[in-house]
Amino acid sequence: MKTSHTEPRSDKPAVRFTGNHLYLLVDDALAAAQAQTGLSAMVLVVLPVVRKLGLAVLRHVIEQRDRALEQHRPGPCCPDCDTPLRRSRHLRPTRRYTLLGLLHYERRNYLCPKCDRSEYPTDWSLDVLDRLHGHCQEFASMVVLMTTLMPNAKAMDLFQKCFGFAVSTTLSRGLTMAIGGQMFQAESQRAEHYWEMRTADPEAIEPPPAVLRKMARSKRKYVMMDDSKLGIQEGKRGRGAPKRGGDESKEAKALRKMLSQEKAKAAKAAKRGKPGPDTPAKVPKTSNDADDNGFRNVRALLIFDQADLAHVSKGRAEILRRRVVAHIGTLEEWRKFVHMALVEEGVYTAEQVFVIADGGAGIWEMVDELLPSTRGRSVVQVLDFYHATSHLWAAARAYKGNDTAAQRRACIRWVQPLLQGVRAGKVANVLQRLGKLKLKGRAAEEVKKVKEYFEKHRKRMRYAWVRDQEALIGSGAMESVHAWVIQARCRLPGMRWSVAGANAMLRLRCAWASGRWDESFDLAARGQAPPQPECLWMKAS
Repeated sequence: MKTSHTEPRSDKPAVRFTGNHLYLLVDDALAAAQAQTGLSAMVLVVLPVVRKLGLAVLRHVIEQRDRALEQHRPGPCCPDCDTPLRRSRHLRPTRRYTLLGLLHYERRNYLCPKCDRSEYPTDWSLDVLDRLHGHCQEFASMVVLMTTLMPNAKAMDLFQKCFGFAVSTTLSRGLTMAIGGQMFQAESQRAEHYWEMRTADPEAIEPPPAVLRKMARSKRKYVMMDDSKLGIQEGKRGRGAPKRGGDESKEAKALRKMLSQEKAKAAKAAKRGKPGPDTPAKVPKTSNDADDNGFRNVRALLIFDQADLAHVSKGRAEILRRRVVAHIGTLEEWRKFVHMALVEEGVYTAEQVFVIADGGAGIWEMVDELLPSTRGRSVVQVLDFYHATSHLWAAARAYKGNDTAAQRRACIRWVQPLLQGVRAGKVANVLQRLGKLKLKGRAAEEVKKVKEYFEKHRKRMRYAWVRDQEALIGSGAMESVHAWVIQARCRLPGMRWSVAGANAMLRLRCAWASGRWDESFDLAARGQAPPQPECLWMKAS
């Protein structure tokens, strides 16, 4: 097994430890502890000696194993052509990071006469992995986890405080992108596999009613979807990078400036109750789905079971187990990732599914396509209650004003009966009351938007019935995912990502948020795909 290494250079000669050296290190640790009085001081002086002792033990064991391999007959064979390897006369030094620090040891080099390649059989037994640059898996997992949770430089500062030795940001960034990229690749392959199976063998995805009746099924699943934004800048970033929007023509810039001025004039005229100037057409964007500031949509999905909702206080629940998926890309790619998550989380076999989302374009069309109601599964679509009521508040502020305290009180008095009507599921009454208003200007436009929005989503606003089912009516959990899973790491001030880098980091963050870090990291480090879900109806692929 041939490995590549990304290690700090060191000019210090490696010292060969023997059993006597180990005893000397133990004596050093004992003497250092006896010289201190406080517990904290004892720990601080003993820890470096303990790390040095651990590294000495590891080196002693590995080199002893290498010497035993020289005497073993028959000798090792080439992993590619199965030809017996010829032992070289030279011992080759190497360095590998562990949680104890940087481990130095020497091992014998072997040559394959047929492949003409160099091999180190001692390293084979250590289970070192190419994707981890030959370093210890526990070390790499901790480095990548810390880099996943916080910016690279801060993560390595924390790592040094926790483990007592420094790791370069170059190594941590390389490990993080390698593992995140492998997670993204494996997830893409699984999504493609399930998508093809959806057409080739649909009963492998959604079991027939006869099979469903014999299964232990989830009573209720929640599915929530929403979008947020991330700063994307392809190509060179940082110092010397071209300014965002630099590829925009002078004509487009001038038209965009005129558009903003005309919008400001129209807003002032509407506030005075007078007709404003005609606004020009929108300037076409220079990139496919990025806005003027280089931000692109991050689509996110949250799935959890009713049984995983733990009530921690009155009116407040905590999700004990969840599945989080996020992606930057086309709508077709996202559709496949959503389908994959629905399959793996057993949504297609649940008795009842509540889908909660806002009125984002494409969300409900995707739900109708991927998750329709069937004889064995009831799917309830719910428009996020707080997103719906925000439209009423916007209309109230435009109608009653929001500048003075008196206007705000009047706004509250006007909107409260409408909010109560929406919560009670009486959307028709709310629409009827809005239709009787005689308004002009901006207030008329806002009320018109509310009426059109409520008419479009009326069937998803049965909040009284949903609450009678003791189900959720809001997607606050989804908004929380955007805050603490995505934006807390990927949307810090001034932060810009490439699409590949963002997708790699999103996979790492989602694996951590879903409570699957150890399993996901191990599979990504080994370049393996996760096993097929254990479903009674799933056929062997």
